Amino acid sequence: MKKITIAAAVAAALGTNGSDAYFMGLYSSGVLVPRVIHNGPGDTTAVGLTTADADRCPFLTPGGDPAQSGTVYWTFFDVDSNHVTDGSFPMTNNDVYPFVWAEESGLGLEGKEGYLVFLLDQNNDGQLELFESNECLTAEAFHVVTADSDVAFVPTWPVDTGAYGLDLADIALAGSVDLATLGPTSLTTLTAGAGFGGAFAGVPVRLSLRYSIAGGDTTDIVVWSADSVGGPDVVYTVNIFDDEQNRRSVNFPLPNAQQNTIDPAAIAGRPADFVNGFIRWEPPLSAGCTQPPVPDPGSLPDTYTDNGCDGNGVVSYSVIDTQAFGARQTIINGWYFAP
Repeated sequence: MKKITIAAAVAAALGTNGSDAYFMGLYSSGVLVPRVIHNGPGDTTAVGLTTADADRCPFLTPGGDPAQSGTVYWTFFDVDSNHVTDGSFPMTNNDVYPFVWAEESGLGLEGKEGYLVFLLDQNNDGQLELFESNECLTAEAFHVVTADSDVAFVPTWPVDTGAYGLDLADIALAGSVDLATLGPTSLTTLTAGAGFGGAFAGVPVRLSLRYSIAGGDTTDIVVWSADSVGGPDVVYTVNIFDDEQNRRSVNFPLPNAQQNTIDPAAIAGRPADFVNGFIRWEPPLSAGCTQPPVPDPGSLPDTYTDNGCDGNGVVSYSVIDTQAFGARQTIINGWYFAP
């Protein structure tokens, strides 16, 4: 494909292709916002949460009686999935709740990048249980920059109870997850992500990470993973392509464990005329698991330690601040199963 334009790339990215697609826009037990940051009320991430109706998501008291509302628990994690802060608020059925990060974060988090997870507790007992509906909550998110009169779309992904290791085998042992004490290994997979958690099955996937740095454009490539696929010394060898099918092999560092924002202009070895194209990245495979399920040690960048022994889930998008449009454009970075 010759001379890919930003507009064409956006149009292509918004489409889906058979099985090689993310699951997005679905109601579930929770929602992942893979990148969140604020620098005051004029430069902040904002999330709009919506609940389903009572047929899909009935609310109960801890004792099992009907209730007027459920409780949404939110947790902000840093780039290495360390718990930073959390909170909760009630929502009724068919409800909308505006969550503005600059207003909700508390003190000292200006400029601190991380991600948010929202989970809806149907029976108001502070626990996430397997029987709770996966059709309760959805959300949209944006990053607002009032100084530029600009708003960038932030993709969100549904999070189901299986993402927290809740299955029929676990129910007999633990049975629930404390929504007020989520930590680095609580969320163990993301079935809505690339591969649908298929890394555990040994099926590699490849992502195409779009960039444009031509004519004053800037790009933030966001990569989020349920398991730790990065770290201070983690560097992948990848192919970078321009818009004329030219290829160059370069190093692609992911310095943070689970959430990374990469500036492609800073990649060492990139040819100066590679200013519009994509990076082809193949996430590592699960190191595998034994029975009872204990992760085998992984060795990045080839494998990772599989928390929960349930496969990984990777999502990615690029935010391109393009001079041609005079605005920030969000591109969902596509993926496919590797041959």
